[in-house]
Amino acid sequence: MSLPLVVEASLMGTQVMQLTFSDGRCGTVDFGLLIDTDLPPVFAPLRNPAVLADFRLEHGTLHWPGDLDLAPEYLYFRAFAHEPSLQRQFADWGYLEQHTVHA
Repeated sequence: MSLPLVVEASLMGTQVMQLTFSDGRCGTVDFGLLIDTDLPPVFAPLRNPAVLADFRLEHGTLHWPGDLDLAPEYLYFRAFAHEPSLQRQFADWGYLEQHTVHA
């Protein structure tokens, strides 16, 4: 599997984003939960809904002012962490070693 790229993104409410990836999958990422549990403090500005909404798609991922961006495969992992058919890929990328996925 080649690395998935974000091809479309839309904000749903103040903290949740719907993402469409280059493989055709569409999923959601809760940035409120993500910022509070998984991301380093440099991403704290994204807690502000106005800052989170000020994203752009560039090079297949989301970018925000202040040179903030997230790897597209990380967003893919966050959107589909519970998908059984993707667990091996997530382990290969190293995400399952770093995170506990709760069903």
